[in-house]
Amino acid sequence: MGNVCSSGQKKKKDKDSASEKSDDSPPYQEANADKKDALISNETNADGDEKRAPLAAIEALPEAQQETNGNQKQQQPTQPAQAKPNATEKDSTSTTPQGAQAPSGDVANANNPTMGNLSMLQGKPPPGRKIERDKKIVIYILADNSSEYKKHKRVIYSLYKHFKSKCQSKGFDFIIADVHDSDHDQQLQMEQSNGNAKKDFSRLQEVKRWTQTPLEAQGGHEEAANCLCEITRHAAGAYIIPVLFMGSTLGTPMLPLTIESQDFTSVLSAASDAEKLLLEKWYTIDNSYQPMCHRLYTQQIDPYSTQVNGELNELLSVLLRLFGDDVKDSYLTTVVEQEINNTVLMSQELAKRCIWIQTGAQYNRAPENASQLELEVLRRITRIYAELKNQLCEKNLIRLLPTMNILDEELSAVIENLLDKSLAGIFDEHQQKSSIPYNTLGVDRVLLEELQLIGHYSKLLAQNSANFDIMNDVKRYIRDGTTQPLIVSGARGSGKSVLVSKIMENVHRWKPEAQLILRYANLSARSSDLTSILGSMANQMSVLETGQQCQAPHTIEAYASVIREILGRQQRFFVLIIDGIDELQRDATLDWLPLQLGTLGKLILTVSELEDVGDGDTTNSDTDSFDMLAALAQLGIPPRCFLRLRQFTERQWHDILSSGGGDFYAANGALKLPDEWKALHGKTPYHAKSLWWLAWLGHVSQPISDIGDISSKILQALETKFATDQVELLLLIVRLSPWGIRESDCLGVFQKITQLEAQVAFKIWSKFCWLMGPMLLGLKNIRIADRSFGRAVLARYAQKQWLVHEALRDYFDRQDSEFKTNQGVAITYNYQKYLKLPYHHFCAVIEDKPASHKIDILFNCFYFTDLQWIANKVHATGPNHLMHDILHAEWLAGSEGCDNYVHIKFLEQFLVQFLHELSYDGQQFYTLMKYYLKTRFKESPNLKDDEKIRSWWEYTNELEFAFLEILNASLGVENGNDDDTGGVEEVGPGGGPMRGYDVLVNLPQPGCYVASLCTERAEICIWDVKNCCRIRELQGIQQPTAMCPVGSYEAAVLCRREIRVINLDEGKFKVTLKGVMNQKMPYFGLHDQNHLVCLSRNRMYVNLMNLESGDCVTTFKAGEDRFLNSLLVSGDGRILVCGDETQKPFPLLVWHLSQKKLLYDLRIPHHDFITSLSAITHEGSYVSVVAKELNEPSTPNFIVVYDLQSGTLFKKWKPSCNTVSLAISQLNACVIAGLEDAKIMIWDLVTGNCKCTLIGHNAPVTFLKLDPLGKVLLSFDKEGRDSAIRMWELNTAKSLAVFKPPAQVSTCEILPNGAFVVLALKDRNDLLTLALKNYTGAGTGDVLEDDCGTLYGNPDNQHKVFDLSN
Repeated sequence: MGNVCSSGQKKKKDKDSASEKSDDSPPYQEANADKKDALISNETNADGDEKRAPLAAIEALPEAQQETNGNQKQQQPTQPAQAKPNATEKDSTSTTPQGAQAPSGDVANANNPTMGNLSMLQGKPPPGRKIERDKKIVIYILADNSSEYKKHKRVIYSLYKHFKSKCQSKGFDFIIADVHDSDHDQQLQMEQSNGNAKKDFSRLQEVKRWTQTPLEAQGGHEEAANCLCEITRHAAGAYIIPVLFMGSTLGTPMLPLTIESQDFTSVLSAASDAEKLLLEKWYTIDNSYQPMCHRLYTQQIDPYSTQVNGELNELLSVLLRLFGDDVKDSYLTTVVEQEINNTVLMSQELAKRCIWIQTGAQYNRAPENASQLELEVLRRITRIYAELKNQLCEKNLIRLLPTMNILDEELSAVIENLLDKSLAGIFDEHQQKSSIPYNTLGVDRVLLEELQLIGHYSKLLAQNSANFDIMNDVKRYIRDGTTQPLIVSGARGSGKSVLVSKIMENVHRWKPEAQLILRYANLSARSSDLTSILGSMANQMSVLETGQQCQAPHTIEAYASVIREILGRQQRFFVLIIDGIDELQRDATLDWLPLQLGTLGKLILTVSELEDVGDGDTTNSDTDSFDMLAALAQLGIPPRCFLRLRQFTERQWHDILSSGGGDFYAANGALKLPDEWKALHGKTPYHAKSLWWLAWLGHVSQPISDIGDISSKILQALETKFATDQVELLLLIVRLSPWGIRESDCLGVFQKITQLEAQVAFKIWSKFCWLMGPMLLGLKNIRIADRSFGRAVLARYAQKQWLVHEALRDYFDRQDSEFKTNQGVAITYNYQKYLKLPYHHFCAVIEDKPASHKIDILFNCFYFTDLQWIANKVHATGPNHLMHDILHAEWLAGSEGCDNYVHIKFLEQFLVQFLHELSYDGQQFYTLMKYYLKTRFKESPNLKDDEKIRSWWEYTNELEFAFLEILNASLGVENGNDDDTGGVEEVGPGGGPMRGYDVLVNLPQPGCYVASLCTERAEICIWDVKNCCRIRELQGIQQPTAMCPVGSYEAAVLCRREIRVINLDEGKFKVTLKGVMNQKMPYFGLHDQNHLVCLSRNRMYVNLMNLESGDCVTTFKAGEDRFLNSLLVSGDGRILVCGDETQKPFPLLVWHLSQKKLLYDLRIPHHDFITSLSAITHEGSYVSVVAKELNEPSTPNFIVVYDLQSGTLFKKWKPSCNTVSLAISQLNACVIAGLEDAKIMIWDLVTGNCKCTLIGHNAPVTFLKLDPLGKVLLSFDKEGRDSAIRMWELNTAKSLAVFKPPAQVSTCEILPNGAFVVLALKDRNDLLTLALKNYTGAGTGDVLEDDCGTLYGNPDNQHKVFDLSN
């Protein structure tokens, strides 16, 4: 194949380096002759009103407009008149395809989680106009409609499954976007072989293509408009990898749809009389367009007319002759040129990723007898080639010369290699640019993701408008002293959600101290039922109020109580808003609603008014039968707290239908609505939006007598653009998918039902997305934007919805549940399968009537009985989605309910109790399920009679993978919080709360035993870990604060400022070491079984003490006036390392204890050692310590490792943030660092490389501990922001287990091989013991199990209490 990736040109380093910039670099203008003028005009308009779709915000508050637009000035790229803005990104006409430049604050927030998270938690709108990209990758094919590319395109399609699987394993969606149609190439391409270069316009004269299309697509511009819409749609929220096919053709230039009047006049002045007649026949003046122009005649003409075809060819020749080169580049562009200009020549990010497959030979000069069109094509190709070679990366160029005989396998290998690199870069970029960091200071990621979704949704809604006459009333309510809720009602489609988004924009301006708690009903699973929405709001309020999430049971009553309690404290000004509460509340039980909010609380509810069902809508009758507004009126809320969002006034309606379309439809004023439409009644934003949409589709002549029937008219119009069944299927697939559907899944289902080829199916889907315009919303997934339109879709196509449910079920059922690596290790779950499959299965089973046999099938189906599926679903999607499955099944069953199905109630109660723990990490599922089964069996033994529950118990006893089992009979507190009234607070001797344990220490003798120290209670206890009980209790020990085991049953204990040797088995003092310790730094460590080293009182030297006599054997002195601030002894007791805080920079002093001499005085110029963050290997070969720069204290600290055999600096690592904990393992030859960004990094001592990064914590990892064998790592946050502990297998970096205890961990201990973990919880008198099941490590599990049967010390002393106070 040769040097297939080389262009033969010299590399341009400056260009390549510029290409390394991503979309954080400023937006770039389209490469055309009018760049300068376009830039000036766009800068002039940058301060203008923000473009809103489809209506201009006529009644919006001036201050809201001013601030919103004033802070978002930016250069706006020009787009050709054919460009159709993206329907899902309303402001796409004023942003570059890759999105506007991100505010500088976003970068700061990535490193400072407090700022970004706090802004999100306070309910502030997302900064700037840029919406964070979805996890979606699009390979966009740029090409003309040439048949020579068919073979090479097939190569790319052959790689689809490979790359889709790779993207799915990372949670990304993946599609190949190819809008080009090569089936009719022979009719559209130049007939160069005959020397007769003409364009066949006959096919484009079809009525559907020439006139009944959107304005920018008329006159044969349909493909161009569709392509540019597709680019804009993906650029707004996805990562695009352009693949450019270009050889010796560009396709034929299209006739310009519009020509500015100035340019048209210049052409006429140079034209002959016959040419003038031709130009004036086909181009008519359009005074409504801004700026004024001449528009191509697109009225209905005789299709396939030979005369018309000849005239259009002659018209193209005239324009080619009369236009200058610069004007040709602006008007006579081809589809592929427009694609190139709007992708790789506009965005350096896309240029960096673009893969250019150059086919055919490039002509340097024109052949003899070349036609004018051929000369123009050659000129344009030469210019495009020059620009591409300056912009694109040379390494991404694949040159396929005509003389090469390329095999598909060879080309596939090269393309696969290039795409693999692009994908890897995108995965890393997405992770780095995520607005939600790993370190959220303990706030669950699911809450922040929900708030992010709400912010993005509000931003899209705010681009619309409604009658905002009541906005001042809302403003007055938030500012005044009203203590009752505010109810905002309105008809469907009146803009209540838009009003709420406007409140979000303005509330912090009205009340700067406000904390906005906003939820939209049914936006996600966490807002799909009243309990979940109240729980999400309570969590947000609790985080703002206390810094911790609430741990209340997952019930309406518990969450309502938390909300009332927080409002009752009157510490912060909360504004609570629930939009669409009537969609969640199905009965008149409103006990949860706080009616008295106090002076620092506001609550706004929006409710849809009951009305006659329009558009033949017969859905949601159960919900519609309940009058929420009437129920609220019965609660005694004063009438002044009821506001009604009215329809547009006559003047507003006329203005909006005259000019409300704005630039959204790329019409620049040319699109006009018939006067008859302006006289229609029912003036809501939805109706106005629908009329503009219908007009944009090219159906302005459509007679409309009743505006209530507008949705049906639109669906009829769509059916004329496609086959009826295609529109029906696509609309139902999107509408029937809760919370939207991924694009690849929608395409997969559509292709499976219709049995179309992939490229044909995508072309239909692409056109569908384009023509659906404002009715599709691209928010993470594709969804229908307006509920009213969604109801109309279900009403019109009701007969086929069960068929679509079955197709969706079968599609997801065929997918893999897990994505595995080559070694067969599961790396990730198929999120979409676990999310969607049960829902569609339930709907397909019940269909339209919940018969008793169907209900039995429903509740006994695989998704409610197979514990592995249930556990995987919780792990993949979170417990909220499993709870939603249960609630949805109960709703489908109707009055029959699930009372007769014990396992359903059991599962629901399990989720109620442990929803918060499972939301943190679903890996705890089996830990909590086994504990719940044990406790429930004790309470209700008859539960074992249920076949499903019994099978779950048997399954938990047969698990083969590692998980933690709770050995305690009780967790000691119900549902978690220290503040919860449901928990029983333990009381200490003085009447205050019981003080927990301060220190846990592994005891070295055979068996599984730990010692606990409680300083306040003057107590040391010995615990049998396996049996969860105390076996010795030593009382009356004055302030024990630290312990070092000595021999089998003795220990050196720091009591106040003295070290005492105590026999733990017999409960006796043995000896008190002479001298007293330093009060602030009482450091000591074991040298051997008879000697101990400790820091002296004055910290100027270290004493070696005899444990038998208590005498000082020798002293290690650093020098005069040198004060030591740390003491570290190797595990074998040979090496002593101390830090010296006197010398500058701080040194490390290393002594050999056996040889009793100072080995090294280690220091780094201009740096200090943070000796509290240090670790030493067991043999004392290496010491690792954290250091910081003195000259630049703001830079992150770094890690150094010294080889203590030579005294040299061995390794040095600089993580991107501060290290807050440190451990070292000589067994695995690695250093483990807990970082401030909540990650754990493992560095290889041999190579110096980072072996792996452990991710899971959501707060700085301030505690790391290796088990005594050095195989299992235990990590948690000592400050309790992230209250969970995590266990990792060190050599594989595998997460073994996670556990989130019911209270903060004060200290913990891990036994050899990680077999047991013992937790001391804050203010708890008992230890919590966890056994790591099914993990043997290197085969030592059985040995430890045998040791656990060994009794501790003298059997006669079992469970004795010793008093050592005398």
